[in-house]
Amino acid sequence: MASKTGVWLLAGTASMVLTGAALAQGALPGGPAPVTQAQLDALQKQIQDLNAQTQQLKQNEANSDPARALGDLKRSTSDQYADLNKRIAALPKISVDNARLQVTSPDGRFSVALRALVQYDTGYFSQGRNPASVDLNSGSNFRRAQLGFQGVAWGDWSYSFIYDFGGNGSEKPGYVYTAYLEYDGLKPFGFRIGAYAPPAGLDDSTGSGDLLFLERAAASDAARNIAGAPSRDSITLFAQGDTYLAALSYTGGKASDAATFDEQQALVGRLSWLAYGDSDAHWLVDADATQVLKPADNVPNAVGNPLNNLAVLSAGPELALDATKTVSTGTIDTRGITQWGLETAANWKTLYAQAGYFGYQIHRRAGALTDPNFSGWYALAAWSLTGEARPYDPVTASFRGLKPAKALGSGGLGAWELAARYSDIDLNDDPLSAAGVAGGKQDVWTIGLNWYVTSGIRFALNYDNIRVSHPNAPATDISADALALRAQISL
Repeated sequence: MASKTGVWLLAGTASMVLTGAALAQGALPGGPAPVTQAQLDALQKQIQDLNAQTQQLKQNEANSDPARALGDLKRSTSDQYADLNKRIAALPKISVDNARLQVTSPDGRFSVALRALVQYDTGYFSQGRNPASVDLNSGSNFRRAQLGFQGVAWGDWSYSFIYDFGGNGSEKPGYVYTAYLEYDGLKPFGFRIGAYAPPAGLDDSTGSGDLLFLERAAASDAARNIAGAPSRDSITLFAQGDTYLAALSYTGGKASDAATFDEQQALVGRLSWLAYGDSDAHWLVDADATQVLKPADNVPNAVGNPLNNLAVLSAGPELALDATKTVSTGTIDTRGITQWGLETAANWKTLYAQAGYFGYQIHRRAGALTDPNFSGWYALAAWSLTGEARPYDPVTASFRGLKPAKALGSGGLGAWELAARYSDIDLNDDPLSAAGVAGGKQDVWTIGLNWYVTSGIRFALNYDNIRVSHPNAPATDISADALALRAQISL
């Protein structure tokens, strides 16, 4: 304030000086000498400088207004915040869900996520009355060791590529487990092409990491391997909604199979319907069918050769520690195979049950012989000891594994589940006749205890009681008890 007052006094003084000078120029008698023009110009310059200083002081006073300064700061901060949000929105989104790393484009039309499933099994077979040719292997192996990625592209397309280094009985150097491209732009309809497991039943479509037991029931495993199972060259048309799934696939050989001269050609269909569903309970009914239109050629240019088109139905002891097939039809000269299955599953709070029945028919090429028919079935039940429920997945029309409410290390002990299953597969067809098939009948009781430590880590303990009978050859019967443990991580 002192500086401002001084400026005004100087301005007033200068004005008085100019006024006096002007009067002095009036030739008053005896007055002082007239003021020169240079002196007037100098005084005028001082006044202009004083006016400039006055304007600067007014501006400084306006700028010192707190409300106005705060408003300017708010506007500046808001602009910077909007610019920062704009920059962040333009960056790819990186997230980690259930330890799975995923990167998504700003518009959501592109994404890629890492996938992994590792299952390490170790177990022991206590063998009973087995023939000399059968020695079930006790030991350890990586049942599955899968690594890959999946995601979406251009909004309406999805893709998956998974490589597997595990195996049934022994590890493999690596093979294409899944590699497909899918179009989802015409929902509820979709189209998929590549190498993958085409929809071929309820037990088949349950993910390998979500199975109640270490292996699928022998009856469903035999059915899915006729023209489905992972790595199968396929083209699938499907319709999928919250309560239904309908799929029809045209399949060939497997990407991991040894070369054939002409691949097998088959149709695989599945129809699933969620008959009931609420927050506590679900009931699913499922039907599937497979028709092999043309068996694979085993030798070149050999139409009519009995060694050309051969079919085999077989199954193992429902533990993959050993690749041995405990029941098998042996090779049958065939012109095609028909398979059908009916399955159902239901959950109510902590309880879960599932069952299925399958029929198989091999169409012989020799018309003089009847076509052999075989069958198999299974039934299982599970109880969550810690209160979680197996959730229903409408995308695959199957039930997923438990997700612990409180994982180990996060205030809980994970989720615990007790399960039991009985399975039967009968590969005998009039085994006592000359044209019959004596593949054997296998019955397996399994009791399992599952511990879901976290949503991605699981330990599974299975006890199996295995019995194989051959009415025509009792000396080839098999009996064994097995105990196996699996350690699993899935991302």
